[in-house]
Amino acid sequence: MRNSTIDLLKALASQIIVVHHLLLYTPMSPVLQAKWPGLLGLIADEGRYVVQIFLVIGGFLAAQSMFSLLSKSRNVEVWPLFKKRFLRLAKPFWVAIALAVLLSWLGGKIAMHPEVSDLPGFTQLLAHAFLLHDIVEVEALSAGVWYVAIDLQLYAVLVLMAWASQKTGGLKLLEPQQGLLLLAIAMTIASLLVLNRNAEHDEWAWYFFGAYGLGVAAHWAQREGKVILVSLLIAGLLGIALWIEWRERLLLTGVTALLLMNSARIESLVSVIVQGPVRRLGDISYSVFLIHYGIAVFASSVVIALGLSSFGAMLLAFLLTWVVSVAAGWVLYWGVEK
Repeated sequence: MRNSTIDLLKALASQIIVVHHLLLYTPMSPVLQAKWPGLLGLIADEGRYVVQIFLVIGGFLAAQSMFSLLSKSRNVEVWPLFKKRFLRLAKPFWVAIALAVLLSWLGGKIAMHPEVSDLPGFTQLLAHAFLLHDIVEVEALSAGVWYVAIDLQLYAVLVLMAWASQKTGGLKLLEPQQGLLLLAIAMTIASLLVLNRNAEHDEWAWYFFGAYGLGVAAHWAQREGKVILVSLLIAGLLGIALWIEWRERLLLTGVTALLLMNSARIESLVSVIVQGPVRRLGDISYSVFLIHYGIAVFASSVVIALGLSSFGAMLLAFLLTWVVSVAAGWVLYWGVEK
């Protein structure tokens, strides 16, 4: 059954990320921000936080799969699950990276600007192919690609937790589902209170597991009918985490988790908003996230080569780049991701 809340959140978050990156990396941005400094300045400065929405949703959906496996007493096969997730993430990622490299090279032939880069070396390509670019500290070939590697790491950690929980079930200590929940909550607490406070860890899953773990807790609460209890626990945990160190992004993770917990209750209301176009934007959100940067780089070269400077021309260029990014994401989704 479709979850309209997830569709709506993915659609909104993906479009905000596109606009955020267009405001950061294109020559249209200064002209547009001068006209609308409040709204566009906010998106340029804070738009990156909506990635937290994807992290919470990722935890929610992964937990749905893991709890289902454990409840049906099916073996948690770590390697096949990891391989399936890797290929699902990597196939459209590889295409998007190849396109970003090509468009950057073509853009450099038209006009140079800060986002145009040299053709990558073999080591850089190999690191991206296996989603190790941040770990081995090579320059990213596209904006936001760190998220893909982190999503894979987070999923791998949850699979390992589910596997360990299934094994401890044989010792009669805990039911496998309870074991998974306990491990996920422990890692969530450690992340929110300690690990997420050190940005040196931001290439590893434990830095982001606070958001992912809230998604896991949200699914369990919905599944077991414990929404009020878990809502209070999440509010308390986030309150402590924010008291220790204020991080605005944690507020968004909490709101997202609360919405997901109550998504079944508000389905009839949200589904009125989430009709065909919005649902399709939710479907293609990952592909749009992957592919828009290369298009933005090429569009920037074209704008510079044409010498555009007026507000009207820059607004049109910005909107066209946005629309083409969404259209390219649609093609990537239907051609590769789906």
